Amino acid sequence: MFAWMRLTGHENPYYEHFDELLDICAEFDITLSLGDACRPGGLADSTDASQIHELITLGELTKRAWEKDVQIIIEGPGHMSMDEIEANVLLEKKLCHGAPFYVLGPLITDIAPGYDYITGAIGGAIAASAGAGFLCYFTPAEHLRLPTVDNMKEGIIATKIAAHAADIAKKVPKARDWDNKMSQARVDLDWKQMFDLSIDPSKARAYREHAELEDETTCSMCGKMCAIRNVHEALK
Repeated sequence: MFAWMRLTGHENPYYEHFDELLDICAEFDITLSLGDACRPGGLADSTDASQIHELITLGELTKRAWEKDVQIIIEGPGHMSMDEIEANVLLEKKLCHGAPFYVLGPLITDIAPGYDYITGAIGGAIAASAGAGFLCYFTPAEHLRLPTVDNMKEGIIATKIAAHAADIAKKVPKARDWDNKMSQARVDLDWKQMFDLSIDPSKARAYREHAELEDETTCSMCGKMCAIRNVHEALK
């Protein structure tokens, strides 16, 4: 789009004909994701003037959309240091009149190709706890190649963990109940219940199945020295 605008000297047609697009969206009940063409592509770009100016423009487009009964979400950064994430969420909420914020991570460091599902999940947890409404997942293949199905599963689960962690931090009703049930299952050494409660039961089972267990009631980390097992034995 930039290249076309640069070569022709014309305005972005989606911006120029935005009201016509809104009429189409209103007729067919389409929600728009107003996006983040100037999002930071690296930590060096985060929270720069271009990004903030775009947010101001997106805030103006948000009002125009709502006037035509079209719902929108705002796309957010990209790559961003952890200490900037909360401020960016607050800025978006302020400049875009409280519209839902959809963040692409954010990736909190640029040096982890092969592990960007982790850097994105860390940033996503911070953003969601600060008020972001929708998280974009990353896979281990981000910046390297198209992901496999297994890569996608890893990325989605990492992002679900981030979202759940944020729900706990925000005191979302019943969010912590899941963790409390897991804590009880661990106290009871109830492995079936632990697997059933796991966010990825198949992976949890696979790790235990490949362990050399000294005691079937415990894991192979502490074996018969397991503190929980020994407390049970003492109480008996």
